[in-house]
Amino acid sequence: MMKILKINFIAALTLISSVGYSQYTGDNWSKVKGAGSGTISLAYVETPGFVYKDASGKLTGICVDIMNDFVAYVNAKKGVKVSTKFVGDGSSFRGMYDKVKASNGGVFGLGNVTMTDARKKEIQFSPAWITNFAILVTQSNVPTLTKMEDISKTFAGLTAYTAKGTLNEKRLLDIKSQYYPNMKVAYAASSPETLDKVLSDPNSFSYLDLAFYLDAVTRRKPLKRHPVGDKSSEQFGFIMPMNSDWQPLMEEFFSANGGYTNTIEYKKILSKHLGDTGVKLLQAAN
Repeated sequence: MMKILKINFIAALTLISSVGYSQYTGDNWSKVKGAGSGTISLAYVETPGFVYKDASGKLTGICVDIMNDFVAYVNAKKGVKVSTKFVGDGSSFRGMYDKVKASNGGVFGLGNVTMTDARKKEIQFSPAWITNFAILVTQSNVPTLTKMEDISKTFAGLTAYTAKGTLNEKRLLDIKSQYYPNMKVAYAASSPETLDKVLSDPNSFSYLDLAFYLDAVTRRKPLKRHPVGDKSSEQFGFIMPMNSDWQPLMEEFFSANGGYTNTIEYKKILSKHLGDTGVKLLQAAN
């Protein structure tokens, strides 16, 4: 009896493990090219401006529009018919990233994914399509920080909120290491929850990516930007599993016709989803 229970327990653990580490699948480019058609999977993390639901509940945003242009380019230039499907629920950056990393074939990750050397050892990136602009924020009652060296005084007693595994977590931990050893760090489950924590706690601060900052400003939330802390050195890219053979096509698409990010179509996409304020901040970051 005990032996049977042990076997059943192991089987249950195996099932739970397989569910927890489920992967996404999509057709390889080689298969699409040979068959003339196929489907790619688009995983995503919901990010204001980049990947979000419109009034009708349909996913839209900068990432979605660029991927639509990519698919249209491949279909027109290669004489195939590529279809797309969204996978996952978009709730977690880390969940999206890890599942794309573990997936096979034509799977792409969309959202605010910063390109780093460490990540390039785990996943493939498309060419960069935007410069990440991270903004140091507090509620509006906090005095303006004029020098990073003064942060332990100006932000005395404030709690830093962040989501684990993000570049903004690293930025805050760097501040703790360099300027503010006694800084209190509290963790949120995601970037949207980080924003909610800052908005609900007047004694808080964080780094927000441009998209989340603009979303809060648009909703007239009581946020203050501290320009001395702005960071604009990293870039965003789409991600693919290491075994994907779609990366060369991504390179071709982004370099065609003088460079995709130099086109009128691309600039219209930015204005459509980020507005004039967002575009001006991006221009300042470049």
